[in-house]
Amino acid sequence: MSRFLLIVPLLLLTAAAPDVPTKPPESKPAESKLPESKPAESKLPPTVELHPVAPEEAMPVLGHRVVGRDGNEIARLVNVLVDANGLPVAAVLDFGGFMGVGSRKIAVHWGVLQFAPAEATHRITLTLTPDEIKAAPEFKDPDKPAPVVVPVATEPKSGQP
Repeated sequence: MSRFLLIVPLLLLTAAAPDVPTKPPESKPAESKLPESKPAESKLPPTVELHPVAPEEAMPVLGHRVVGRDGNEIARLVNVLVDANGLPVAAVLDFGGFMGVGSRKIAVHWGVLQFAPAEATHRITLTLTPDEIKAAPEFKDPDKPAPVVVPVATEPKSGQP
């Protein structure tokens, strides 16, 4: 009787399991490489479509190293602040420190960064001077208004273009 009580639940579980097609493992020669990746077939609804963005046209930025005007690494881009339309307004840069100790974060206007997606290094250059960086207030609390360093547009003096 106890065998019957064990067999019935096993039969029910087997009957309820979805049918999964099984195929024998493919034999590959020892020297074969991984198969080439094929683009996944899109099952997007008709309200959207895919547009490829080439690596030389756009680049990921979070965690990317930022260099100064001299080309030396000075910071890491750790966050992007966007406006209500989703457009970038400022970048939060993490300067210095070791494993988070002694580091200082500042928020800079998006316009003081220069991006080079077409370059192999995908360089991000900060156009602020070292004095402007040192004078910038620290970005501490994302729940409060961010002190963003914005370049001041200088008016040309009269008689000069």
